[in-house]
Amino acid sequence: MKNLNSHRGTRGFTLIELLVVMGIIALLLAILLPALGRARATTKRVKDSTQLQQIHKGFITLSIDYNGIYPTPGLINRVGTNPGVGAEDLSKNNHANMYSVCIMNSAFDAQSLVSPAEVSTNVLAYSNYNFDSYNVTAAADLYWDPNMKSDLTTLSNISYGTLHLAGSRKVKEWKDTKNSKFAVIANRGVKNGSLAPTDYNASKTLQIHGAAKQWEGNVGFNDNHVTFENKFQPDGISTFTATGSTVPVVDNIFADDAAANGADSWLTMISTVTAAGAPTITWD
Repeated sequence: MKNLNSHRGTRGFTLIELLVVMGIIALLLAILLPALGRARATTKRVKDSTQLQQIHKGFITLSIDYNGIYPTPGLINRVGTNPGVGAEDLSKNNHANMYSVCIMNSAFDAQSLVSPAEVSTNVLAYSNYNFDSYNVTAAADLYWDPNMKSDLTTLSNISYGTLHLAGSRKVKEWKDTKNSKFAVIANRGVKNGSLAPTDYNASKTLQIHGAAKQWEGNVGFNDNHVTFENKFQPDGISTFTATGSTVPVVDNIFADDAAANGADSWLTMISTVTAAGAPTITWD
C-alpha cells in the first residue's frame, strides 16, 4: 500500500522564504562590495608605491656608471657620432627616451612604467621593446629603442610625472643626492599644479587614486621613500623664498614655481624637445 506521508519531509522553499534569503544575500553584498572596492584601491595604491620605488632604484643603479647622475639621454647620445664624446644633445632629453634608456639597461621593465591604477586610454605599456635597436656604429647611433612614447594627448608608455630634465633642478637633483625633501617622480598631476576649476576638475589624474574629485597620488623622493599625498605640496618638501620677499613658498611639485628660480621639484611628462632645449610638456 502506498505511503501518503512519505514526501512530507521534502517540501521545497516557499516564495516568502526565497525572498527572505535573496534579501539577506542582497544586504550582505551591499555591505561587502564597498569594502572590497576599498581593498582593491588600497592594493593598487600599494603596488603603485612599490613601482615608484623600483623605478627610482633603477635610476640609482644606472647612475653608478655616470658619476651619480641619473640616466640622461642627451649625455648618453651626445652631439655627433662618437660614443661619449661631444656636447650634451638637449633634443634627446624627453621622458620617453630617458625611460627607454632604463629599459635597454635592464633597470626595470616596461610594465613597471604603467600604474596599476591607470585610467587613461592613451597610456599603454610598451609591449614590443626592441633590444636590438642598440647600435653605436650606425650613421645615426642609437642607445635605446626610439619608438617609446610620452605624449598623453596621443600615446604614452609612461604613467608617471618625472623631474623636468632641464635647468637648475636637473643640475641639482637629477642625481643620487639622497635628498628626502625633493620629489623626483610621482603619479602625474593636474596641469601646472593648478586649482582653477577648468584645469583641476577636468583632469584625468583625479581618477587615478582620488576620491570625490580630489587629486591623490604617490610621490617618490630622492632618498627612495614614497608618501601618499592629497595635495600638490607634500609635507616635508623643500621651501623657497623669492628675492625681496620674507614669505617662504612651499614647493608645488607640478608647477614651475617662480620663487624657486628653476631649482624646485617640477614633475612633468615631456614628449619632445627642440635642438635648443625647449620642451613640449603634456598633461591630461
